[in-house]
This record gives sequence, structure tokens and C-alpha cells, in this order.
Amino acid sequence: MAQENFSIPTRDSALIGVAGVHYVVSELSLRGLIALPTIRNTAGVDVIVSDKKGSWHANLQVKTSRSKVSFWPISKKYKDWVDDNNYYVFLRFNEKIKSFEVFLESSKAVADLVTCALEQEKLRNVKEWAPCYYPKDKLEKIKIQWQEFGL
Repeated sequence: MAQENFSIPTRDSALIGVAGVHYVVSELSLRGLIALPTIRNTAGVDVIVSDKKGSWHANLQVKTSRSKVSFWPISKKYKDWVDDNNYYVFLRFNEKIKSFEVFLESSKAVADLVTCALEQEKLRNVKEWAPCYYPKDKLEKIKIQWQEFGL
């Protein structure tokens, strides 16, 4: 592989997803947390994370994009995944910094926003698409939530 292509992410969506999961696990491990990726195709949970005592834990669903997107598709079963310990981690590759940008949101906040957006689209007779999370003006807030997660 040519060195100049090293920082350009692959177009293989499965590999991008795996890269996102391992990036999250790496970052959380550096924070002193126990972060374990699940086996491929485990429904809902991509990473299980806890403190060293085991007194706190969270389940993470990781959504990764190889480009600087403004939204991420999520499962149609997003309402079934709402729980106090469930979170979404959204990653997007930023070509300028040659790294992922990471954002974190609770499963309840994602479900509320997506449900509202789908209801508005229905009222406007917009064709039904896969549910997507559009953080819009919340990007800075959910970036900070990621930076503070588990601390």
C-alpha cells in the first residue's frame, strides 16, 4: 500500500465500522475504563464498557462514517434500544485532521429526536427512509459528552 494512501479511509463499510468500534475501545481504554467490543453482528451492542470496580457500565452502539457527514442512519428498532445505560457513539472521519471526530448521545435523546423528525416528515408527506440521527446544532454538546464520558 502506498504511504500517501495510508490516511485515506477504505470504502469498505464493514471495515469502517470495525475501525470505529476499535477506535472507541482504544479511547475508552486510555481513560482507564474496561471497554470490550462484542462479536460481529451482535444486535444493538457494539461495545460494553465499565469502570474497574464494575460498579458502573454502559452499552454502546457505534455508528461510523468515512466522511464528514451531518447525520447517521440508525436501526428501525431504535425505540427498543432505549435504556439508561445505552448510548450511541457517532464517528465521522475528518480529512483535515486525518482522524475521527467522535460524538456521544444517550439512546433516549436519539430516540426522541428521531421520532420527532419522522413525525414531521410524515406530516409533510416525505417518503419514508431509514431513521437517521441529525444532531444539527447539538454537535459541540455531544462532542463534549464524548470527551467527558466515563470520567
